[in-house]
Amino acid sequence: MTLLRSAALASFIVAALGIGTAGAKDPALSSLTMEHFRETATVTENSSDGTTVISTENGFVEHTGLMRMVWHDEFLRGVIDRKTGSRSLQVYAWVIYSGSLRNYESANYRTASGPRSVPVNQLAREVVNCPVGDCTYTERVAFPLDEESMRQLAAARAPGNPDKWPYRLIAKSGPEYAGEISSAEIAGFLAKVDEYANRPASVPVVNASSASVASSRELGIRGMSVDATEEHPNRAGVLVIGVDRGSVAHKAGIIVGDILYEFDGHPLRTPADLQATLAGHGATSTIAIKLYRGTSDTTLNARF
Repeated sequence: MTLLRSAALASFIVAALGIGTAGAKDPALSSLTMEHFRETATVTENSSDGTTVISTENGFVEHTGLMRMVWHDEFLRGVIDRKTGSRSLQVYAWVIYSGSLRNYESANYRTASGPRSVPVNQLAREVVNCPVGDCTYTERVAFPLDEESMRQLAAARAPGNPDKWPYRLIAKSGPEYAGEISSAEIAGFLAKVDEYANRPASVPVVNASSASVASSRELGIRGMSVDATEEHPNRAGVLVIGVDRGSVAHKAGIIVGDILYEFDGHPLRTPADLQATLAGHGATSTIAIKLYRGTSDTTLNARF
């Protein structure tokens, strides 16, 4: 599935359908440990180019407002070249905002040797809602990190030292964005990077998550978790916020706004549940998918 579908569209759909996201309060970023980020880091082996990609995207997310939406996020991503042992570290960030396009151009952050400014790489730019009011933009960017400085920050984790590493995205026009990553996330990320960088090339890496992500592309949707509410006690599962044209999902009749709650007899509560069940289906199978569409309960058959 396409990972650059508009995150802003999710907020519009959730508001229109009157559904809430996870009801539990998010843990404070400063309460999460290095071990948490090391254990939740994802590892993807790319056999085509011989690289290992490590990401802390699943480590922390912040929901805000009455609808508990995610309006911004940042995480660490590292790429290890298995042949040469070289590695590159980056911050990936995305921000949703309304008004005028900001066009983030650079990132400023401090290192042990002083402030640093680096250009950002524009990964994607999305816009929705212009016909009904102010445009809503999503900008996705990445910028490189200095590994030595990151290791110094991770080593400095102690009472009395700052537990968050701040940075700023500087826009061509409009306000800058102030982001932060915890030193525990940096430490956990580096521990995971070291674990796989030091692994002998002959040792295979078993990574179920990478197979699941690849399989999710076969269905052709992008989704987010939604919990049941008092008004809609039965509507919980994976809310569809994007459908790839011509995909299995599109041909089966799945549309944006559907809530998938069962796949081939397996209950769905999160996109990870869907990825796990997708990984086990046959290449030419027909799967029954149960979903909520508005107030109706519907079953569709998806042919793979």
